[in-house]
Amino acid sequence: MIFIIKKFIKFKFPKIFKILKIILNRDDDANIQFKGWGLSINHSPPWKGISKNKTFIGFSECKRILIEKIKKKDFFISQYKNNNSIFEILDGLNYRHYIVYYTSLIAYNNTASKNIVECGVCDGLSIFFVINKYKENQSFNAYLYDSWAEMKEEYLDLKNEKKMLGKYNYLNLETTKKNLRDYDSHLIYNKGYIPDTFKTSKNPDIISWLHIDLNSSIPTLESLKFFYPKLENNGVILFDDYAWNGFESTREVIEKFLEDKTGDFFHLPTGQAYFIKRK
Repeated sequence: MIFIIKKFIKFKFPKIFKILKIILNRDDDANIQFKGWGLSINHSPPWKGISKNKTFIGFSECKRILIEKIKKKDFFISQYKNNNSIFEILDGLNYRHYIVYYTSLIAYNNTASKNIVECGVCDGLSIFFVINKYKENQSFNAYLYDSWAEMKEEYLDLKNEKKMLGKYNYLNLETTKKNLRDYDSHLIYNKGYIPDTFKTSKNPDIISWLHIDLNSSIPTLESLKFFYPKLENNGVILFDDYAWNGFESTREVIEKFLEDKTGDFFHLPTGQAYFIKRK
């Protein structure tokens, strides 16, 4: 009935319809509970309200530790170095990091090796949430792969990824090491371009959790080829760029690679996706 009334007003009284639409949209904006990372929702997100579930508690503790480090200048986010609203930006990334933490929780609870891998580390912001879960087991190791340098032509599909040339030239391995120095004894840094770096790096034999955030399809595919055989049963692969506009090539190589693999795949409204390996 409401739809019929809206349709009638739209065609019979278009000016009135436009005014009503503006008013209604303002009302919707007033009720928004979260906006960021491509999402805008009116429902209460996990970090608001009276939630006491373990996922919420674990994520909130990670976020608290991170905020304290940033305030003490013990964690530097180079991507936003000239922005005075860093804490507002981090709040806008909450759903992304909540999913990072949640997938690490799934992997931690259902695998044995406690080896985690990230391809595309940047300043260590994403892996920070995972490390703060896996540190509960002192045998965990994090294998970190990044060029910590600008993106180059030979590692890009130039048909679709020309815009990425030269990006991330501000990254510095030393910044990441300083950010994550509290966990240094558990970290293995592998600097270089994927897939070349796989030949010279210290690589794990088996892994529990894998994050691929490379903003390019060729290294994404090479990472899958290299690490998928090492992923434990019930291990998790989290994709950062799966459904973002402009990264269609990445989505294509992921889907083609996984089409004959056994597991559970979930496409998230954040643009991320994750895959749980099943035998």
